[in-house]
Amino acid sequence: MAEATEFDVAADDSPLAPRGHRDYDAEIRDLGLKEYCDLADEQGFAVVPPEKVAPPEFIERLRNTVLRVAEERTGQKFSLEENGNQGHYRTEPAIAGQFLLYYLLFEDRVFEEWLNNRTMRALVNHYMRGEGQLSSLTSFVKWNGGDYGDTLGLHSDTPRPVSGELPKGCNDVVNSALALTDYSKEDGAIAFVPGSHKLCRYPKPGEGVEQAVAVEAPAGSLIFFNGNVWHGAFPKKTDGLRLNLTTYCCHQRLKTQEQYQWFVPREMLERNPPEFARFLGAADAMGWRKHGPEITRFSKWSDETQPVPEEILELHPA
Repeated sequence: MAEATEFDVAADDSPLAPRGHRDYDAEIRDLGLKEYCDLADEQGFAVVPPEKVAPPEFIERLRNTVLRVAEERTGQKFSLEENGNQGHYRTEPAIAGQFLLYYLLFEDRVFEEWLNNRTMRALVNHYMRGEGQLSSLTSFVKWNGGDYGDTLGLHSDTPRPVSGELPKGCNDVVNSALALTDYSKEDGAIAFVPGSHKLCRYPKPGEGVEQAVAVEAPAGSLIFFNGNVWHGAFPKKTDGLRLNLTTYCCHQRLKTQEQYQWFVPREMLERNPPEFARFLGAADAMGWRKHGPEITRFSKWSDETQPVPEEILELHPA
């Protein structure tokens, strides 16, 4: 009988094999983010202070743009000091005292700039080893009365399989909320159950409420968290708006919440670094139609730090 052969699982002999083999931890060290990664490993979330995220002027641009988009979609005027009104805008989940602005990337170039943010991208790469992809870019607009009820809306962001068990050995989802206003418990801050990501399951109804803690963070902070951690939000009891920009990322093997892959205009890819295109799914050969997978087209882009080849760019609308 022939001897059993051991397969070399590290072999990279496929033109479409994952290319996440850079030293992603080096950038974490260079940016001084290791302590926040350690925190996220232990409690499931970490708050990166504003000075490590982006200048105040950039946060102000983002905040003003979110308010503009809110006004355009609702037909209402907004002020940070006053409670909101969703006007004729209807989205799910429909909850009193808040609404979500979905699919923000194409609304303004400031959102492209955010997706190139070194701190946010370094954290995503650290946890997804270069295989992360933007799933959705949204903003929660919340005011006095915004309330998920007694359960605080506690949930996990990782898609729940039939087994009910969430992944243990890798991250299918990582998420972050960029605070565009100050966060406190009275202002309806995000609620986390520290360490719950290690349970690798969804909470049972009402479970974790007593252990939930509020994130206290100034505007400009990046609240980064593991997709398995249980989280929700406390009710907002103060007047005025609580705003954020939520950057939800999934492993490239999963479906994204919002459609980007074939919808990103060519000019957007051309004016941004090559890594931007990969983050938006331009390197994803899946989702083909009658033309099939066209492996040779995608195999031409073997290094994400190099310009996106013409063969891929021509798939995107001009």
